[in-house]
Amino acid sequence: MTDITRNGKIARLPRNIRDELNHRLENGEPGGRILEWLNALPDVQALLKAEFGGSRINAQNLTNWRKGGYQDWLKQQERRATVRDLMANAEELATDAGGVEIGNHLSAVLVAELAASARRAIEELAEPAERCVKLQEFLLTLARVRRQDYLAGRLAIERERRARERVKEQSEDASMREFGSYFLSVYLSLIEHSLHSMKIERHELLDFGAQLRASQDAESLLRSVKPDGSRPDGSAAPVKPESN
Repeated sequence: MTDITRNGKIARLPRNIRDELNHRLENGEPGGRILEWLNALPDVQALLKAEFGGSRINAQNLTNWRKGGYQDWLKQQERRATVRDLMANAEELATDAGGVEIGNHLSAVLVAELAASARRAIEELAEPAERCVKLQEFLLTLARVRRQDYLAGRLAIERERRARERVKEQSEDASMREFGSYFLSVYLSLIEHSLHSMKIERHELLDFGAQLRASQDAESLLRSVKPDGSRPDGSAAPVKPESN
């Protein structure tokens, strides 16, 4: 039963206060001093006022916690210590292996324990047939462990490969963005230059077009005059006065 399901005064306190309380109990601090410290905390006073009518935490509350929540906390501390010891032992075993990859840390501990158990069992069994059967059992267990190590290694390699691919893709994307920005700047510069050049050419084209239209109008007028001096509309061409 964990303190999550408990509903006493201390179980309702914030996690950091409960942890501090447990450490004080572990260090053997007297109950009276603990109660004085607890009831003086503003967070504790606010909780007691809101949910317990302002009733203070008393010696019985502390005794109940010693038998319940505190025991849960001690078990959790033991589990954490076991995991830390396993990890430390696995690191030492990996070092003693001379750099050879044994697998993950917990697997290294299991293989070492399995080897020690197999050695003791073989030494204790006198019959060759029994020793062979027992050895086969250990080998089968070892094969399963090694298979898990192999799968874990494959998974690690695959994760590393995907990580490299992501880094490569990010690098390529960054290069493409950089190239795109450079290309866009060059393209805009060319457009700006072209527009500037087009302004000059347009001015020249407008002057040339005006001259061309004037020439075409003059040529059209000359073609409209007939040899007899009349125009297509029947009017006579203007006669120049004779000189004396």
